[in-house]
Amino acid sequence: MNTAETVSHAEVQAFLDEVLALDIPKKYSDWYQVDVSAVLNDCQIQGHEVDETSGDSLVFLKSSLLFCSPELGVMRHYPRSLVHCFVEDKRPEQNKDEELLFRGELFSITPESEQLCWVRDCTSDHEIPETQSKISGWMKWLNQA
Repeated sequence: MNTAETVSHAEVQAFLDEVLALDIPKKYSDWYQVDVSAVLNDCQIQGHEVDETSGDSLVFLKSSLLFCSPELGVMRHYPRSLVHCFVEDKRPEQNKDEELLFRGELFSITPESEQLCWVRDCTSDHEIPETQSKISGWMKWLNQA
């Protein structure tokens, strides 16, 4: 294995290790280990995010991203040019009825049944710095030349 292949394999394995550490049904883990790993074979992952509750994930590639949902049984590929980011800071509003303080959203301009909607909501101040860091990574990826 050459250096690029070794790095690629290590990135895919790091992603799979994170997913497999989740408390998700075995059929979801198997889906990631077999189907998703086959699709990502020889891909160079630039980053990934995993939703610990649902087991859904985003895999950031050089010029696209892959959304994986074991519950839906789908892998959806989005070119970077179709992905957008919104950030909403509701802290200045201080609305007592509103629990949401801060939100970041990656979404796609695609047909409704195929839309990407990856959201990070913050309902407490201590969650905001981590979410801002994630959004910074999204922006870095979106702005690559």
